[in-house]
Amino acid sequence: MSGLRAAVAVGCLLLFPARGAFAQEVWQAVHTLLPGDIVREEDVTVNTRSGRVQDALPSTTPIVGLEVRRRMYAGHEVAARDVGAPLVIKAGAMITVLWKSGDLSLELSARALDAGSLGDEIRVLNPDSLRTIRGTVVGEGMVEVRSAE
Repeated sequence: MSGLRAAVAVGCLLLFPARGAFAQEVWQAVHTLLPGDIVREEDVTVNTRSGRVQDALPSTTPIVGLEVRRRMYAGHEVAARDVGAPLVIKAGAMITVLWKSGDLSLELSARALDAGSLGDEIRVLNPDSLRTIRGTVVGEGMVEVRSAE
């Protein structure tokens, strides 16, 4: 019986360090934020981690200026999947594609099939050929495609 108590006591001791990990400070929404909103300082506050959100962003991670990807409710912790870099291309929008091969470059209009932030690789549809190509988002409404040289 005393071995069982020791095992239980050891088991309890092993749980304490895990609880201590929840004591870190994380971001929490002050009011409800909708997808597409840009996080401002007054939208979030720092609070002690509750443990309800598995991937809550620590307060050391800067989130002001990021775009809301999923609805965030007032009083809830901000998860990593809730925010991201602001989108500069929306899916379905007409965009400019810059095609480059060595010294040759070509500019054409296309339709974005995916949304993207700066540096993201997205799919675009050439409306003339109906071919789908991949390119890198380089600016607002602009995708660059480089040919293999």
